[in-house]
Amino acid sequence: MSTEHEVRSGTVDELAETVGAAEQDDAIHVVRSAPEVCFTWDYERARPQLAKLYEKAKTSMWNVSTDIDWDIDVDPAKIARDPTNPLMTTLNIDRAGTVFEHLSDEEWYDIGAAQQAWTLSQFMHGEQGALICTAQIVETVPWIDAKYYAATQVMDEARHV
Repeated sequence: MSTEHEVRSGTVDELAETVGAAEQDDAIHVVRSAPEVCFTWDYERARPQLAKLYEKAKTSMWNVSTDIDWDIDVDPAKIARDPTNPLMTTLNIDRAGTVFEHLSDEEWYDIGAAQQAWTLSQFMHGEQGALICTAQIVETVPWIDAKYYAATQVMDEARHV
């Protein structure tokens, strides 16, 4: 499946050189939000259940830099062709009589890889939304114990992005 302009991966700097300012601005989307922010002047930890959750969260966190083997080679094309991949079950349908019947297997698998990339990007956007929402919880809860615990959730969501 070829296109007029071939897409290739590269560094962020290389990408920035290939797109104009308008396209770069399209990568940022501002959502206006104005939750009330709740400051507390009472730093006494008076909610033992929240303190316990906070302490447990601190010791139970995984570290994205050390707990994931980033040296594993991931081949999206191979994953797209894996018949056991639950995201790719739609690729095993009979294409005869459909608008897709003229596609070669290679083109069909390219669509599968693109579908998988789209699905993963939606997860990334959702996780960023969760990161933003959990950060707002820290702003809005009234007790210092709740702020501490909510901050651990922010850290957890940050690891997902």
